[in-house]
Amino acid sequence: MECRFPVNGSLNLGLLNVVWEQKRQGQLESRDVYTLHSGKALLSSQHRDYMGRAALLHNKLKLGQAILQITNIKITDAGSYLCLIDYQGADYKYITLEVKASYRIINTQEIRKWNEDKIAFICQSEGFPLAEVFWQNEKNFSLSRSANTTYTATADGLYNVTSILTINQNMNENYSCIFWNKELNENTSAYIYSLALMSTQYDGQKSLVLFILATCVTVLVLLSALIIFHKRKSFKNCRTKKDRKGKLSPNMTDENRDYCNSQTETLYLSTVIFSEESRNASV
Repeated sequence: MECRFPVNGSLNLGLLNVVWEQKRQGQLESRDVYTLHSGKALLSSQHRDYMGRAALLHNKLKLGQAILQITNIKITDAGSYLCLIDYQGADYKYITLEVKASYRIINTQEIRKWNEDKIAFICQSEGFPLAEVFWQNEKNFSLSRSANTTYTATADGLYNVTSILTINQNMNENYSCIFWNKELNENTSAYIYSLALMSTQYDGQKSLVLFILATCVTVLVLLSALIIFHKRKSFKNCRTKKDRKGKLSPNMTDENRDYCNSQTETLYLSTVIFSEESRNASV
């Protein structure tokens, strides 16, 4: 922002006083943006919001130009600015600064509601002034009435706008959200491809089913191997009780003979079952 004053060919910097103040709408007190007193910057009176951001271009003063430069502009910088100059006479000027911010970046998110068999599409962005959000499908059919749009104010004076569109999971269409900034006459869009989301959902369910099946087969094989191991151990104990001719020891009771014979039969059956299960697991 600039205001001018006459220098008549040369500038006596020690006689120059420049004051820049800002007054925002709805506030009674002005804020000191930058003060030049007798040619020197008076930073002690500068408002904290402008520290490190507002400066006077000193190389332009000799040309009779008091140019205020504000960097890292904020929404709160908008308002009316007073330029007051005292140099061989006093003069002042008011300048109105308008600040607008485009909704350039739109963040998208998808949330699946398993209990309701629905998907919620979310579009969120920040800008100024407040934008309207429109939704439509790939056939340009308006879905804005089905959306819920809310907003909050950020510390920088921007609007954080969030819009949510909820649809059924079986609706395989592409959707777009449009942020319309009326003051800038600007539209910013983001696209969401629901067909890809459905494919991802199906792949995830398929992977889960395969993992469960593989786990069940592994547990079954381990249990079968453990049972056979115990049966073989019992059978081995029975064999140690046989004599050198392969007959059961005469000292064994009838109960022990029956037990060993049953263990031999069970071991055979378990081996056959385990072999069959292993073959099925491989398939």
